[in-house]
Amino acid sequence: MTYTADIKRQFFNSLKRGTGEAYLIAKNNPTIDFSNQIIKGALNIFAYDGQCEGNRAQYIYDIISVSKKKDKIRKAILQGLATEKNDTWNLTHLFALAKLFAERNDTEAKRAIYDRFLTNPIEGSDWVGAYEILELDGLNGLFYVAEKFGKHIEQNPDDWQDDWIITHFQEENKSIKVYEELKKKAKTNKFIRIYLDNIKRTKSSQKRHKTKPTKYKDIIDEVINSKPRISFVRKRKLFHEEVNQVAKQLINEADKVNIEKLLDIFDFYKFPYDNQIILDFAKQKRTSKNRIVENAVEALKHLKSKDIRDFAIDKIKNSKNPIDFLEILTSNYKSGDFKLLSEIADNTNNEHKIEQLAGTYTDIFKANQTKECKQPLEILYNKMNCAIHRKGIVEILIKNKVLSDKIKSEILFDSDLETRNLTK
Repeated sequence: MTYTADIKRQFFNSLKRGTGEAYLIAKNNPTIDFSNQIIKGALNIFAYDGQCEGNRAQYIYDIISVSKKKDKIRKAILQGLATEKNDTWNLTHLFALAKLFAERNDTEAKRAIYDRFLTNPIEGSDWVGAYEILELDGLNGLFYVAEKFGKHIEQNPDDWQDDWIITHFQEENKSIKVYEELKKKAKTNKFIRIYLDNIKRTKSSQKRHKTKPTKYKDIIDEVINSKPRISFVRKRKLFHEEVNQVAKQLINEADKVNIEKLLDIFDFYKFPYDNQIILDFAKQKRTSKNRIVENAVEALKHLKSKDIRDFAIDKIKNSKNPIDFLEILTSNYKSGDFKLLSEIADNTNNEHKIEQLAGTYTDIFKANQTKECKQPLEILYNKMNCAIHRKGIVEILIKNKVLSDKIKSEILFDSDLETRNLTK
């Protein structure tokens, strides 16, 4: 493999992951044409989860800025914006990229944004592009969005719209009485009137169909019968006494379905009684009929004992899925365990498992401050394409004073704008 081919491979690997190495490679190799790789990064959001991470527009735009093929890349972006019809997050990424051009007086890019909005929308994603229009043109942009929706509704009378776009704009522009301005405009613009009337009908329908919250007699009834399962745990904090009640019920519970639900609470809260009770559940034979073993293993991450650690190390070294037991080390880590964690990270290449490792290793080293975090976390940094977890990894490396000069230089150009600020 030639030097040029090798450096292009290294560049594209970084670009897909979203690390700043790609920018530095492009800047330091001005004679190499990376335009084809940049175009792939412009037309595709390579993030692990494009919805959670958001677009990588600024990241790609920065890389474009050091390319000698700016016009070629720009044309590909505008063509992609006009033709993308399958992936919502690719499209949000392209709208955001086009906006960066439009903000720099690129009238063709701005026209492309307006033309694409609500033109052949991806199903369930008719909102894509509205945010960019609002940022570019403020209230006049909102009028355009409202009118375009009105025309769409006239052609598709079964369509429904809520008021989130208006609400968002109002939050960003507190000095403007947004609804009043829209209503004024609606007097002479039938399409804006259609849009506002549709929102009104949607709100009325939502009120009629709003379900009343279920009342439970106590926390045990709530844990066992709430739907979706234990969603309430994420919405409110359980009191100490409620956690104790659930634990006592778990000790005496015979129904396996209920045991599974009760155990699930201790993924969020430390089991307050004998650790052996949870360990015994974790040692049961796994079955497809319930998640008792899985939930017990998750609960063990809050508990510490020699027996729990011995169980974890045995499973990590000998089970078919060692990754499933690593989180137990959160409360049971010992000096030297980084070698085992590094080996597992080194041998893992599946993006979903890498993402799982990133979350687990972050939890482990948040709970166990040590310079030993360096090797396993750097291995993941160089493999993962999730900017959210990468930020967590960088924070831990900084906290433990083991951030390498290489990563320090890269994060200034990371795809996550918050990660860029970490060196401050």
